[in-house]
Amino acid sequence: MDYFKQFVIQFGGLKADQHHFDFEIDDKFFENFEYSEIKNGTISVHLELVKEEKVLAFHFSFDGKVILPCDRCFEPVDLKISGTEHLIVKFGDGYYEENEELQIIPEGVTHFDISPFLYEYSHLLLPVRRVHPEDENENSLCDPEIIKMLEQTSATGEPDPRWEVLNKLKNNHKS
Repeated sequence: MDYFKQFVIQFGGLKADQHHFDFEIDDKFFENFEYSEIKNGTISVHLELVKEEKVLAFHFSFDGKVILPCDRCFEPVDLKISGTEHLIVKFGDGYYEENEELQIIPEGVTHFDISPFLYEYSHLLLPVRRVHPEDENENSLCDPEIIKMLEQTSATGEPDPRWEVLNKLKNNHKS
């Protein structure tokens, strides 16, 4: 069985009402997307589909954990992600995206693939800053060797000569 078939919602036979679906997306899901920032993790997704005559309303709830490189030390860090996203699908003349929250699909279509939306939404829920937390004494839990190197580099007090060149360009531009 194709792994991604589970993410194709067959709404054609469903009555107009609320319908609930649950999914687990994990490493296998993300490895199928070439440019995925997420390589490791498990995310539980609850989907509430509200089917009406001409509209499908998808309400996604995400809760899980992913492992990404720390922005400070590049060692793996566990990051909790959770949140909600919404998507409206209407019937029209063809396939097109009205905006990021509204998709149009042709009349007569009976199924909808949510996998691209699960991929996009899970990436949108990633925190902007991805660093190891601090312990109870406010010490970073990052790799101590890397932290030591960063402190030594910043302790020299000597500005990087490339900044001087850029500052000269900036000052000349203002004149």
